[in-house]
Amino acid sequence: MKNFILVEAPHTSEAHYLLLHLDPCIADKDREFRPFTHYTIWLARRGYAYNTAKLYAEHVGRFIDYVYEASKTQFPPDVEVTIETIIYSYQAYLLFGKNATNPIAHKLAESLGKETLTSHNSLSQTIEVSIRWFLQVLEKKDNGILDHLFSPFYLNRSEYRSQFEISAQMANSWLAAVMRNALSSVLPKRRKDKLFPQAKRRDRKNDKQAYKTTAYPIELSVDLIRQAKPPKSKTFYRDMTFYALLAATGARTSEALQIRITDINSDKFEVFLRDPFARKTTGITEAEYKLLSWKGRETELTFMIEPFASIFWESLEKYLTLEYNSSVTHDFVFQDYNGRPFFASDRSSRDKTFKQYAKKAGLLELSGISPHSLRHMYGTYTLNYMPVPGQSIPGLPITYVKILMGHSNVTSTMKYAKHDTDMIDAYIQHANQYVTQRGEDSFNTIRENYHTRQLEILRQEARRINGTQA
Repeated sequence: MKNFILVEAPHTSEAHYLLLHLDPCIADKDREFRPFTHYTIWLARRGYAYNTAKLYAEHVGRFIDYVYEASKTQFPPDVEVTIETIIYSYQAYLLFGKNATNPIAHKLAESLGKETLTSHNSLSQTIEVSIRWFLQVLEKKDNGILDHLFSPFYLNRSEYRSQFEISAQMANSWLAAVMRNALSSVLPKRRKDKLFPQAKRRDRKNDKQAYKTTAYPIELSVDLIRQAKPPKSKTFYRDMTFYALLAATGARTSEALQIRITDINSDKFEVFLRDPFARKTTGITEAEYKLLSWKGRETELTFMIEPFASIFWESLEKYLTLEYNSSVTHDFVFQDYNGRPFFASDRSSRDKTFKQYAKKAGLLELSGISPHSLRHMYGTYTLNYMPVPGQSIPGLPITYVKILMGHSNVTSTMKYAKHDTDMIDAYIQHANQYVTQRGEDSFNTIRENYHTRQLEILRQEARRINGTQA
């Protein structure tokens, strides 16, 4: 920290930690930043473990250092500087540092020397809750005078000027009711709301809606990613690589769009789908960060099926050689024409391009078709048609398909990979032919034949057991 130092409190103190001013102009008796002390006392009274209290104290200490630096910084006239904008800018400050486009976050990252970027998970978990609790404690505390930490942000508000002038010399003064009103406008109104809004991780509302996506026809899927390159296309190999990846792995569109160079092991022919919020994502803007999404997977490793796997590796080599821009600031594999991450491109434009390729591949009915159709195709194929050695009936057990598609429960797999109606129709037609060829009397022997088959199965099992015992 630049303006404060965090120290352990004396054993006689109820607080675990103290935050002391480093400003030489502040008298020794006023160096203790009392709002922080009140917060650590609050943590101690709630019974938090020593390490947890230390972690929360460190997060809040850095936040206070950030706010204090803002109070001493001269921002351009066109930048609105209030308590609200200072607090809300902290998210961009942590995630993007000096690369932030937010003017407050950018300037403070430079003045504080912010070099190490904060992970998404840290922000959404411990940092979010520790700062939120600090602001809530701060909101409730009232010594009748404004606090030196926040009062500079009210200089441009005439209704607060006189109160600030009264308390400006008191370095450790506290917030009055007027400050509490300001914090009330910042703090979330509901328990589930976030102080720092996070990118969408899972859209549970849409999970409960009926799926409108149509599975891509299996018989036309190879033609889709094996078609000839249009003469003027600059992103053809990117698109073919993307489609081949979806068909080979059954990945969600968002998962495939967000793979990074480190997620591909070309030596072992492996592709991993990883949570973007579980690691640092450098080189992207705040606007691009907000477009990241993650619905959750049980498995990072994908299970690629042929012939799409081979086509993917072939197309990937061409894409990286002929179209990929290696000079960009990020490491996402799929890029837009301008080098920015492809996941941040317009979804409707991606769907339109996919339909154009599908039409060229011979698909006549395009309603309900999108890149996500390849995931449905993958699920339908592995569940109903995939040849399995030593098994007369094709298709993997649904519990295996669940793993292949990264689902946490079989119910999700049933929605994505339903048993194909064509296969059901084939079974019915076969049964109907059997009855038609043998006439109505065949119903008299159907049950007899069933028991005959069951008896033969029991005899084979008895012979196997006797043979094992011998």
